[in-house]
Amino acid sequence: MDQKTINADLLIKMFKQGTYELNKNKDLVDSLNVFPVPDGDTGTNMSLTMNSAIEVVVKQSYETVEEVSKAISKGSLMGARGNSGVILSQIFRGFAKGCKGKTELNSIDLCHAVKDAADTAYSAVLKPVEGTILTVIRKIAEKAMEYMEEEVAIDELLHILIRRGEETLDKTPEYLAVLKQAGVVDAGGKGLLCILNGCYDAFLGKEMPLEEAKTANKEAPAQNFMSTEDIKFAYCTEFIIQGDAIQGEVLKDIIEKMGDSFVFVQDEDLVKVHIHTNNPGIALEEALKHGVLKKVKIENMKEQHSNIIDHYQGPLDESLKKESKEREEVLAYEDDYGFIAVSMGDGFSSIFADLGIVGKILGGQTMNPSTEDFLREIEKCPSKHIFLFPNNSNIIMAANQAKTLSEKEVYVIPTKTMAQCITAMLNFNKEEVAETNHAVMTESLNTVKTIQVTYAVRNTTFNEMVIEKDDYLAVADGEIKASGKVQTDVIMRAIESTVDKASEIISLYYGADVTEDEALALAALVEEKYSDFEVETYRGGQPLYFYVISIE
Repeated sequence: MDQKTINADLLIKMFKQGTYELNKNKDLVDSLNVFPVPDGDTGTNMSLTMNSAIEVVVKQSYETVEEVSKAISKGSLMGARGNSGVILSQIFRGFAKGCKGKTELNSIDLCHAVKDAADTAYSAVLKPVEGTILTVIRKIAEKAMEYMEEEVAIDELLHILIRRGEETLDKTPEYLAVLKQAGVVDAGGKGLLCILNGCYDAFLGKEMPLEEAKTANKEAPAQNFMSTEDIKFAYCTEFIIQGDAIQGEVLKDIIEKMGDSFVFVQDEDLVKVHIHTNNPGIALEEALKHGVLKKVKIENMKEQHSNIIDHYQGPLDESLKKESKEREEVLAYEDDYGFIAVSMGDGFSSIFADLGIVGKILGGQTMNPSTEDFLREIEKCPSKHIFLFPNNSNIIMAANQAKTLSEKEVYVIPTKTMAQCITAMLNFNKEEVAETNHAVMTESLNTVKTIQVTYAVRNTTFNEMVIEKDDYLAVADGEIKASGKVQTDVIMRAIESTVDKASEIISLYYGADVTEDEALALAALVEEKYSDFEVETYRGGQPLYFYVISIE
């Protein structure tokens, strides 16, 4: 291979082929998640993040690798889903730093960019864990540092770096005992290697259409749970404004009144705007007063929605339709405090509404919202102080990333379950200042323990516990507490191993696959064994998880 540099066109091909390879292997990456639960979605989240980045890149031509890498960084940042997607976006952000000022990359430039990628990803994670995607990119960067002085053939360098990454991936179970117990390597690291192998293939001249690697979605699309007539603002309008003297606040105040789903992100001399409006032309005219328009996209959402509904032939989910309707009927935001929570299940959504949570983002297990999803809901909230509840450990990083991008006063309560969200809201005091509420609500999370009951999707071993496919699983705060063939037995053993002397209340939130009679029968068993406890039963309506059980 006599290609001595990577130019803009080649870098685009490398990222596209990397996305193809990840899309093709996302199910494999999903299967590597440590817990054999049905919401193992590392591969899916990374794939969605990459596709978001590529969608941005292919809409424009570029002259330099700086421009390409910056576009990849921004696209992945806005589309980042789950912890793996957020970390991946930070890797690309660091890579873009290393490409700054570069028209093309030689091998030395590439090594510096890889080092910046690793450093940026590590700095973005509050408590980096070894044996993860971070270890893989760090070890690759350490190898790259050995080639920073003298140019080498790029194909040879890529081969060396990928080989170091694969060696590190194979060793991740030695860094992280939980991987060794489960008999898997790190899922995020595997996803990264899929991307890098695709990049290497493209450098060698191999190209495959992205569409060939996309898996058909057999589930009902989210658009299926509303009617076309429900769309109040017909045109999804996106554009970027470039200029040296953009009056961001002035422009923001004008455009946000033109519709909903408003996102306004300002970065150096660029402003990205997203809005659903019936007057896209007026929005563009206002934007032109502040700078030059780039990447304008206007789509008729009513037409798109009709096409999606016509294409899908599956049954409608009545509970989600009901939830969508209820969402429109909730009370307006208060001036001082606004609350936004990720919710999955009509029962939990109703409970959240009763607690004063107006903003809801559908998501959670298997459906992690992106950074942009959070931003859209944040920007719609007019309250002075906005509290955000991710309600899933895999979503907290995306929520924090949205907070960083927003100019509003946002407080992220790092809830890992919907049960924690309920506890946090019960500790909210409207008479206190926002900072005090944030501290108290965050501290209250330590008073609740959450057990989530689901089923195993594969055979595995965890802490000497032999788990077979389709066994019932009870997971409490990141640890498998019990498994077996009989659901009630698994639940009772999990509760027994989770309660302590301070416990007083056991709340059972039953899911979509559990009847009220079944839930009440379980509650009776719990009450019989824990007669001194207050036992409560609620409909959660959540998919995949038969029960979410909180112990306080």
